[in-house]
Amino acid sequence: MKSAVSPRKRAASLVLSALLSALVAAAVSCGIEVFIYLYPVIYRDGEPSDTEEFNRFKFRTSDQRNTDEAGVYFRGFEIYYRIYNNQSTLASNKSAINSYNTSNPALAYNYLINTKNYRRLLSVDRTYETPLIPGAAVNRLVEIRFFSFDVTDPGVYVRDNNTEAILNNYGLPRRSVHGDDSVYPAPFEFDDIDSGDEDVTWSATWDDEFNKRLYVHAYVLAYGFDASYKQLYSELFELGYVTIPEI
Repeated sequence: MKSAVSPRKRAASLVLSALLSALVAAAVSCGIEVFIYLYPVIYRDGEPSDTEEFNRFKFRTSDQRNTDEAGVYFRGFEIYYRIYNNQSTLASNKSAINSYNTSNPALAYNYLINTKNYRRLLSVDRTYETPLIPGAAVNRLVEIRFFSFDVTDPGVYVRDNNTEAILNNYGLPRRSVHGDDSVYPAPFEFDDIDSGDEDVTWSATWDDEFNKRLYVHAYVLAYGFDASYKQLYSELFELGYVTIPEI
């Protein structure tokens, strides 16, 4: 059984973060260039599958190290996704993205959104707020479910890293699609996803014409900013893909 983080350790982490932030601020005020590095997520809870139990994204955050070393410049985590109707196309894009992330980690975010056109994941309660998952002093588990399982409804859940008790539920996951004059938080429903949508890569053929499925492939990144408020992102961490069946 994992041991809980003691109040003393949490307090020490907060003090260290405050001290680091003060030192960074002092360095900036003296004209010293400060480099802020954000640590990526490094753990996911298994590979998502099309079974009801595991048809979800689940990962452990890297809050503690980012808070300890980046202080107030670390803000939390963002998730970027793209929808496919063909696994071969997904696999090809995934391979290209992962290869680029390995060789050019500092530029991987730009490659993901500008070259591969991945979109920012939204939720009902955080449609217009950044980031999707606000940062904390300690690591947590994030679970994103598109469908109900057992007693768990669809939602963007933040859980205690040890007990898995729900700390926050930011509501149903939503797509990031442009409407008439703003981003429209569209649902992840099979019949609502069209071939021409900006968050969809559509292939001429389905994997199985008699058992059509869509695949939501995603990456998570730590998010923050530097002393000049320039947005910063960690390297990518792949979450796998969730399956949306035709009903």
